[in-house]
Amino acid sequence: MTADLTNNIHQGFILQATYRVQDGIPIVYLFGQLADGGRFLVRDNRQRPHFYVRTADAGHVLRAQVSATALQDATGQPLSKVEVRVPQEAPGVRDALHASGLPTFEADVRFAMRYLIDRQVKGLVGICGTPRQAKNLTVFDNPTIAPGQLRPSEFEPRVLSFDIETNPDQDKLLAISCFGCGVDEVVVVDAGPRPAVERTTVVATEAQALQWFMDKVRDCDPDVLTGWNVIDFDLTYLSKVANRCRLPLNLGRLPGDVRIRKSGSYLASGQATVPGRVVLDGVDLVRGSFVQLPGYSLEQAAQHVLGEGKTIAVQGDTDKVAEILERYHHRPEEFSLYARTDARLVLQVLHKLRLLELTWERCALTGMPPDRVGASVASFDFLYLGRLGQRGMAAPSVNSPGPWPGLSSASVSQSGGAVFEPDNGIHKNVWIFDFKSLYPSIIRSFNIDPTGFVQANAGTDLVEEIVQTSDGTRFAATKGILPTILDELFPRRLQAQQVGNQLESQALKILMNSFYGVLGTQGCRFCDPRLTNAITGQGRHLLEWTRSWFEAQGYQVVYGDTDSVFVASLLDEPETAMTIGKQLVAAFNDALNEYVSQLTQRAVYLELELEKLYTTLFLAKVRNGTAGARKRYAGIRLGADGPEFVGMEVVRRDWTEIAKRVQQKLYALLFAGDMAQGADQSGEIEDYVRSLVAAVRNGEHDDELVYTKQLRKPVEQYTANVPPHVRAVRLHESEFAGQSGGSGLKRRVVNYVQTLRGPVLLEDLALCGSPLDREHYVERQIEPVVQPVFEILQRDFDQVIGDDRQVELF
Repeated sequence: MTADLTNNIHQGFILQATYRVQDGIPIVYLFGQLADGGRFLVRDNRQRPHFYVRTADAGHVLRAQVSATALQDATGQPLSKVEVRVPQEAPGVRDALHASGLPTFEADVRFAMRYLIDRQVKGLVGICGTPRQAKNLTVFDNPTIAPGQLRPSEFEPRVLSFDIETNPDQDKLLAISCFGCGVDEVVVVDAGPRPAVERTTVVATEAQALQWFMDKVRDCDPDVLTGWNVIDFDLTYLSKVANRCRLPLNLGRLPGDVRIRKSGSYLASGQATVPGRVVLDGVDLVRGSFVQLPGYSLEQAAQHVLGEGKTIAVQGDTDKVAEILERYHHRPEEFSLYARTDARLVLQVLHKLRLLELTWERCALTGMPPDRVGASVASFDFLYLGRLGQRGMAAPSVNSPGPWPGLSSASVSQSGGAVFEPDNGIHKNVWIFDFKSLYPSIIRSFNIDPTGFVQANAGTDLVEEIVQTSDGTRFAATKGILPTILDELFPRRLQAQQVGNQLESQALKILMNSFYGVLGTQGCRFCDPRLTNAITGQGRHLLEWTRSWFEAQGYQVVYGDTDSVFVASLLDEPETAMTIGKQLVAAFNDALNEYVSQLTQRAVYLELELEKLYTTLFLAKVRNGTAGARKRYAGIRLGADGPEFVGMEVVRRDWTEIAKRVQQKLYALLFAGDMAQGADQSGEIEDYVRSLVAAVRNGEHDDELVYTKQLRKPVEQYTANVPPHVRAVRLHESEFAGQSGGSGLKRRVVNYVQTLRGPVLLEDLALCGSPLDREHYVERQIEPVVQPVFEILQRDFDQVIGDDRQVELF
């Protein structure tokens, strides 16, 4: 089928791409939604698993069929196709070649994704074939498919959120709740008499509850199953229940058990496969879309996004467990409401943040199924390999021996962007100039591309003209694949911004910004630090050139970081500063265009913009030092009501609420006075700090003294350095786990407090028998955020709070 689509083309959106082997033949399965709202299944048994080797090495291939192709590697050597019967055979053939030191090409690409890459079908699909109905699916056998012609916004997949409740020891299932697809219900497991409760079904056994849930999923027929930590906890637990009940956990559109694969990273969730449906973890959608929240528990997310939390809000997990059990046994209506609310909040948070719609947009950009849109390396592969094939080339397999000549993932260390030493203190009317999409723009302007890098550095005769970055890295002048992709994405994002399509704009931004990181990731077949260093090196060169240009105009650059420069306007009136700033940026871009075009002899895509004006900017010093602190500042933006903070305690999750509240208040008071001296507010600032410290010591702010820290690996792997939050977890496991019940989850985030005994989990505070160490919080949380302000005011913290009284001698 060509791009000339006719009326008999069925437009669809792919939600799952997988395969099954039947009678020794692999069959591609594509599940998705049709434009008319129906669900489809494409089955294609014509695709054969294959990869490539250099034709010169074809004689070493065993147990596979080899045939000639028109493809080459990036250095011009011809390639042959290696074809196996089923996908499971490919790794063995590939690994045997690698063991002999022979390279392979694209031997690690997943079978179903290969099918889509070869056809350049990215999420949206046009299906040309004869449909037939099978239950709730429209089935197409061996159709012709091509890229779809609709938009993700024209499809609305059905989403069902669910949540489970267990007893503290997690050896008994208490309830399963569902919300979405017109359902708001819960099933409760209780063998005893229980009063009737609205939207509640009571069953006697776990097996009956599991069957109720499977029936509900079948009747609702959702495209997406979701929840909060739904894979690592809810589905994992239900799988255990199914095993002990000797029931298949059948939640799919076709027969087949749920398959759960643990993540290779401690911080990431696993992946669940349900035939014909997608499982999306709510917390992963939030994190993967770069949504910043005060915390990432469901309670914190719901309170921040919806202004509503769970129906049980108590301090510590221990109290919460006791309260849930009390409601389960004695207040069934409140227990049912609690369980149903958990399922409802997840879906409402995702809808309010529009994360599901953003996911569909990312699918249509990258070709990834919804549960893998965050896989940046795989997304890059999908986009790049298809274009590479169109140019008659194939890429090396990941970890293939002897990769492309000139391409090596371990040759040199990676370098970062430029950061200028901050001129610490208070500044008035400071321009913040920012390069628009600096690294993607450098890639376009200097034609930075893996294939072009290989061709320019492999000693071949393929390259006639060279583009060179400031560090001497060479690229072929022929338009590279990566710059070509960016040439298409940039105007799409501009158009999306112009028409107000924020979802598409955000999806494009995430994708374009991922390219630099992918090229420096060990798991990427194109990884080479020299590629990323060419980008960052050019960025550093441009930032230095930018500083020199502004200083030549008579202005002072007070700070710079990667893609932005902070320039003191030396003007008294903010409005005048804004006018001149706009004039300056136009003159700068003209000069920059002329400078870079002389270097590259190519079109220049770099552009500086005036991002904002800080009427007052405070650049902090490093703690206990005199140098300026990088990436730490606060300021009043023109037109804003209060201070903005970057890199300071108030925007960091690992500082307590008391520290954040104190910092917000102090800088609001500081900036409200004389901006250059801060003197007008010194008395009020002193009074505030003095009274605040007294209140903390009196226990009036105990609820704001909780630390939140992230575990980046299992607690047993912390050996050389054991931080406080790890000590708190170990104390819990050795002394309190049996008493508090525990959640049974893989802990990623730890909430703890500092007691006179040491760090203790918040859930164990009532059990540990030790009071809070409030002096610790005065010294470690309040004083550090007060000190920078007191340095400006020339005040001493101990004297202000009354801890350092001088003795008068007579």
